[in-house]
Amino acid sequence: MFVPSSEAPVIGAYQEVMSWVNGRVQFSTQANYEFSQGADGWLVAYAMSHNVILVTLEVSQPNVRRRVPIPNVCDQFRVASMDTFEMLFDLGVRFDWHSSN
Repeated sequence: MFVPSSEAPVIGAYQEVMSWVNGRVQFSTQANYEFSQGADGWLVAYAMSHNVILVTLEVSQPNVRRRVPIPNVCDQFRVASMDTFEMLFDLGVRFDWHSSN
């Protein structure tokens, strides 16, 4: 799914996210830089401004320094997040594998 990030609420949420990330001494300078260069901040901002669940393979790591995990940011801003397997379970997706023999 592709959605615009040019909406004013998304931009405002992105500014909040980046301000928080850059203000955290926990994360290394490199981690802050990499987060600011990628889409993760925009994903959190979109989820935050549209009140949707962000699905990610990342897990929360409260003490990590070398990167900024999406779930850590989601937790800070009370954005709901879940991993891919939780999403599939919640959607009731079932994979029934049958042999073609």
